[in-house]
Amino acid sequence: MKPLYIAEKPELARAIVNGIGKKPKQNNGFIECENVTVTWCFGHLLESQMPEEINPEYGKWDVNHLPMRLMPVPLKPNPKSAAQLRTIQKLLKGRDKVVNAGDIDPEGQRLIDEVLEYSNYNGYVERVLINDYNKAAVVKAVQSQRPNKEFFPISMAAKARSVFDFVYGMNLTRVCTLVARDEGYDGMLTVGRVQTAIIGMVVLRYRANKNHTKTPFYDIYIISNYDDQEYRFKFSPSKQIVDKYSDKFDEKNRIIDKNFAEQLLALIQRAGVAEITTIEHKTGKVQPPLPFSLMGLQREASSILGLSPEQTLKVTQTLREKHQLITYNRTDCSYLPDEHLSQAPQLINVIGRLLPELAPHISNANPSQKSKAFNTKKIEAHHAIAPTENSLTDLSVLSDTEKNIYMLICRKYLAQFLPMCEQAKSKVELTVANAFTFKANHTTELKAGWKNLFRLKGDEIEEDEDDKDNDAGGKNGDLTKLNKGQNLNIATTNLSEGFTSAPALYTMATLLTDMNNAAKYVHNPRLKEILLERDKDSQQNGGIGTPATQAGILEGLFKRGYFKLNKKQIVPTSVGEDFYDALPSFATQVDLTAYWQEQMNFVEKGKISFEVFQERVDQFVTKAVFDIKQNGLNIKSANRVHYDCPKCGKKLRVLANKKIWTCTGYAECKALFPDQEKRPDFNAKPKAAAEETNFDCPKCGKHKLKKRKTSTGNEWYGCGGYPECKASFKLVEGKLEPLEFKKKTGRKSSKKSTK
Repeated sequence: MKPLYIAEKPELARAIVNGIGKKPKQNNGFIECENVTVTWCFGHLLESQMPEEINPEYGKWDVNHLPMRLMPVPLKPNPKSAAQLRTIQKLLKGRDKVVNAGDIDPEGQRLIDEVLEYSNYNGYVERVLINDYNKAAVVKAVQSQRPNKEFFPISMAAKARSVFDFVYGMNLTRVCTLVARDEGYDGMLTVGRVQTAIIGMVVLRYRANKNHTKTPFYDIYIISNYDDQEYRFKFSPSKQIVDKYSDKFDEKNRIIDKNFAEQLLALIQRAGVAEITTIEHKTGKVQPPLPFSLMGLQREASSILGLSPEQTLKVTQTLREKHQLITYNRTDCSYLPDEHLSQAPQLINVIGRLLPELAPHISNANPSQKSKAFNTKKIEAHHAIAPTENSLTDLSVLSDTEKNIYMLICRKYLAQFLPMCEQAKSKVELTVANAFTFKANHTTELKAGWKNLFRLKGDEIEEDEDDKDNDAGGKNGDLTKLNKGQNLNIATTNLSEGFTSAPALYTMATLLTDMNNAAKYVHNPRLKEILLERDKDSQQNGGIGTPATQAGILEGLFKRGYFKLNKKQIVPTSVGEDFYDALPSFATQVDLTAYWQEQMNFVEKGKISFEVFQERVDQFVTKAVFDIKQNGLNIKSANRVHYDCPKCGKKLRVLANKKIWTCTGYAECKALFPDQEKRPDFNAKPKAAAEETNFDCPKCGKHKLKKRKTSTGNEWYGCGGYPECKASFKLVEGKLEPLEFKKKTGRKSSKKSTK
């Protein structure tokens, strides 16, 4: 039988057919060719079963059920793609050979493997590694297929990550929510390996900014005159001096002791002369910035257009799926395959046709020019975001935001073919008294080249540190007139006092940058190296989350009320700060990701089995849950005023939206009190408790309905599984009809059922 290729996504499936398929025929969910059958997934076709599906007892949020025993975590079809899963399973029947065409990363490997495992496929499986959808590249990859079993270790490492995140998140979210509820906090407290680390980053940055105390530092300058020009040089302490007088310098090697600075200044003044010991003059070409990864685009769209990461992700999805204007968008790579250079003439023409504002630059483009962006060796799974050849005649079908994002992508691509930026650089070092080094650097732009494309306010052009103009704080003379070995008289000296500035509050752009460089916040040096090693060939540098998931995580943190925007700055809310303070330190540190990355590495390298990994997860989560149950959380924002329940003695908590105080032991106590000026009204007539009925909930079918009465005496029925099932009904002529709550008035209105 013909081999079955299972691609991770439809675009890759079409590329495979275009590369090797003979006489293709489109079917519902697959493409039948004379020589192969090709089908595809839509991301993960399977998802973890929810706790209540694993054990019905977990349907009720009860602290006594924690920790939940969820491993081995069973999978179930994703409802959104269940039909495609059934199509694949039909195609697998009787098939003696399957080719795993997942993306070239552990997640892509696992995505196809889990479908095969779930479908109990026992035939032969090969693996094809395709990172370029170009026809020649696909053919080359297909010719180099390898046995899928060779990739089993990385598949299990990806499974390990998924299992940890699920078991950890489900258990910690429940225990924190339930313990906080008993302390009087009314709300969900979600915990996740990545999201709570981000909470830690934002809270610590906010507090460092808020609590910063300005401290002085001192810079020493010498000024020399030569050939009727003035030259200014800044003191640059050697490592030997910093090490010898470590208490006189801060972490940036700035002098923090004024007396010490004045003593150095006196020594330099007495010397009176400085010798030029190093001099360098050169001209060079500066390469254009690399094309966008998703993270790079999200960061720039935030700076220039004010878009959130989630907004940028959605816009790129539309540009790719609806309009076919760009290549795959959820990429963490900024490089393009070498073979893509052949597409440059067509793509440059497309840019000129659709973006007439770039027309002045099109005439300067050289389609055969190969920038550093074209490097197949730098591509692991997906290449950078680039424009595509398409049939649109204009961009009138796009919204302004879509057009702006498309413009950013096209500019970065077009820059690869424009003339190089040319610069002249000068670096001069002086030595005073054979001990003290002073420096001056200067960069002059000779030709702007591709930089003419990037003159908008907010544009980010990443350059080498040496490309930044640094002439020691003043307008220097022409450094090219100076020569090595030359002595310069010290005309004057200057001691400049500056003050440290507080760490800047995060913006969306800078937070994204830090999330992708999070290893610098890892406390343990060994674990830090593990994260850096993991990302050595990617755009991240010890990052947390992926470009495709970061946007959703940030969006969730705002929606749950942990963060808020103060103009463009991200600051934690009181709940965010309190939650950070309440959580165990491991939950808010990047070290957690690094530690479990090490455990996943052990699985991948065969040092531990997957079963041992699960045991370690179980031990870790169990201890974390019991520690929180024993020690509590003490969410400060919950402690408005604590009242004891007059009925059972437990604490009351306020349901802010309903202005009702309820006992934290409500399941047994049933005590409710109305809110009177933010205090429970103990004198009010207690609200009647809900009555049990024999009606099964028509929505979830798992729980019985409970009969309640409104303040006006009207009866209604709510699911006993609340808050998991929020269905509510009223009884009309012996039949249950759904109720809706009007948000503006808070009153209920009936919505007749359809039969």
